[in-house]
Amino acid sequence: MIASRCFSHFPAQCQRRLDVINSSPARVSFGCGDQRRDGWSGIDRLGTGADLILDLRRPLPFPTASIDLCHSEHFLEHLFPDEGERHLHEVCRVLKPGGRYRVAVPDFRRFVSHYLAKDDAFFELAFPWPDSHLEAVYCIANWGGEHRNIFDVERLSTMATTAGFSEVTESAANASSLPELQIDISSPQRIAETLYLELIKR
Repeated sequence: MIASRCFSHFPAQCQRRLDVINSSPARVSFGCGDQRRDGWSGIDRLGTGADLILDLRRPLPFPTASIDLCHSEHFLEHLFPDEGERHLHEVCRVLKPGGRYRVAVPDFRRFVSHYLAKDDAFFELAFPWPDSHLEAVYCIANWGGEHRNIFDVERLSTMATTAGFSEVTESAANASSLPELQIDISSPQRIAETLYLELIKR
């Protein structure tokens, strides 16, 4: 109800929503920021890459089982845990059977394990900006108050299965079995800090 009321005031956004639903295949990138990906519709509250301006804490304005593929990269950590859970439920709802949601988030366990190992090489690659390894761990967890959740593979997998996804597969950068989902940012720094999972709806 909130989403439909919002769209009724913005005819251009309503048309773009219909364009997403009617595209074949229908592919949606959440929290896209300034990233534009060929063949994908970007959704964000801000950013020049957004085709649809939406608050992704709210219900998605798409019919059930209307979207083929979804993707997000370093977005989910910006939602509080309850917001992230609702987002995953909504994505599972709008995906068609057999659809996938490829999720990339900072891998908090990786940072902690390399911190405990005093691994200078990891931090020089994955997060070289802070003055200390501990500050890097804090930054990846907090990001000036903009990060509201932390993840490892078990936590994100549990959230996904609770949301209704039938299968969760750990992946690596641009290593999806579907060429359409091989769209991760490929800088060495981003790859070093990131956990990649594919959530599959049966």
